[in-house]
Amino acid sequence: MTRRSILLFVAVALLAGNLVYAHLAGPSAFARDFDQNIARFPLAASIARSDRSLRDVFLRQTEEAFNGGGWPAANGALNMILATEMEAYADDEHINALDRAELAALLKLASNPLACKSYLLAGSQLGEFSEAAHELEDLGAAHGAAIANGFERKMKGVARAQASDAEISAIETQLNLGPFAELTRQELGAQAKYLDGNPDRMCSAAIKKQLNLLSGAGSAYASRLRRARTYKVDIVEVRAKLCREPGNGLSCS
Repeated sequence: MTRRSILLFVAVALLAGNLVYAHLAGPSAFARDFDQNIARFPLAASIARSDRSLRDVFLRQTEEAFNGGGWPAANGALNMILATEMEAYADDEHINALDRAELAALLKLASNPLACKSYLLAGSQLGEFSEAAHELEDLGAAHGAAIANGFERKMKGVARAQASDAEISAIETQLNLGPFAELTRQELGAQAKYLDGNPDRMCSAAIKKQLNLLSGAGSAYASRLRRARTYKVDIVEVRAKLCREPGNGLSCS
């Protein structure tokens, strides 16, 4: 056997070995246990069973978050996916109830601006932000109701809310201006800085915008379009950054 033949044989053997290994290794441990783990979230489990494409989204994004930040990050990713995918289908009654519950939670968290900032950027999970436990429980119920309503309407053929970048920009500009209160330059700056924004300014800006939303005409329509936006949030990076700040209110262990 020539040297070239030997090298070719080795290359083929290595390729075959890799293919066999990939076949034997199969799905990751996270993927194998996914259905069992998601069963802890009955609404998400029901949606995953009914919509295979959404199940694949749930699995892919929660596994990515889990690999980077453990269960807190995975749960946060699941909450964000559910909200983004389903609430855009919900009716006006559920959207309005959700917006009122979000305002109540923000007002309660305002006394702890850093916790308020953490909630704005990372959302909330069970056991976090104890100072607003009651309000967040009500908000969780409102989220669940809106997601269930949105999924039901989607299954009935209701179209998903859609908006152009220009329309979303116009909505955000109006919410910055009123009608309840105009955001200050400092508040706008804090929002623009995102993770590095001043907590007090970020919280006051969010409260003003929520009040502006609820005070304006067609608030449910505007809110539905905002919720339908698709943008990438690196929940692992967000939680890691926030967890380095004492008093953040998150479950960081």
